[in-house]
Amino acid sequence: MMAVSEAGSRVDDAYEWLLAEITGFRLRSGSPLSENRLASQLGISRTPVREALQRLEKEGLVKRTDNARFTVSQLTATEVNDACDLLEVLDTYICRKAASTLTDDEAKKLKGYVDDMYKAAANDDRQGWALADQLFHRYANTLSGNVLVAETVRETRRRIQRFWLRAASMQSRLLSCAEEYDELYQAMVARDYAGIEPAVKKHIGHMRERMLEMIAAAAILLGDD
Repeated sequence: MMAVSEAGSRVDDAYEWLLAEITGFRLRSGSPLSENRLASQLGISRTPVREALQRLEKEGLVKRTDNARFTVSQLTATEVNDACDLLEVLDTYICRKAASTLTDDEAKKLKGYVDDMYKAAANDDRQGWALADQLFHRYANTLSGNVLVAETVRETRRRIQRFWLRAASMQSRLLSCAEEYDELYQAMVARDYAGIEPAVKKHIGHMRERMLEMIAAAAILLGDD
């Protein structure tokens, strides 16, 4: 049991290190990720490095090339704008659809996730906030009843969420983000369909701004054109 726990810890350590390097733009878009080099750098075997890379691949932060090697996924201003444009449309649809059939028990569950965001923000708990955010969207997706739209939204959000979460946390915006979710929740409970769209656009708009600022700052730091 100890050996399994230690192996899991090495995977988690490699994952967290790689996540910080990628979202901090210290590993630049398109950079090759050699399992051997990373294992040597981190002082561990290739296996936990490979598992960490596979986890990041599922989150859209790394990808495999034609020769099955890993590289850091591209993240550009165009990609951020495209993703945010899509999320504005699809999140509005999902929240309106979910609101149309929302029961008291379902509303209570959504409110619990919003409350968890407030608690995590108060404790500067980025991971706790991210989990509550993920569960809110996952549940809203389920309530909407449209599997195809829900899957598209999940994949799109997963690609950019980690970068946005880093920016929001560094700028102490987790509390204001929780307030934005609260505003969206209130519109859903009231079946205020006209109010859902601006609530979604407000939150996505702030996400867009923070991420574009982060990309611009990284470009200056790294000397990109």
